[in-house]
Amino acid sequence: MIHEFLQSNLPLDSSVSLKRSDTEPDKDIANARSEAFEIVSDSGETVGFVKAWEDDPSFRGYVHFDSDGNVIDWKVFKDRLQS
Repeated sequence: MIHEFLQSNLPLDSSVSLKRSDTEPDKDIANARSEAFEIVSDSGETVGFVKAWEDDPSFRGYVHFDSDGNVIDWKVFKDRLQS
């Protein structure tokens, strides 16, 4: 679900793709599921990274890093819940 969320919300060039990283989930985020991804160019070069989390479908976000580890973008999404 996080992968699909990133594909629809992370502004990426069509010449790159997301590849799930083999890193351990972030234990610092209580009650949230987290995943890490490499941003890979068509030539196979890693050009960036993304760490994403989801507390539930209405509260999630990501941090987008360049290949040197500098933050490019940080977004949090909170959907309005209908009662």
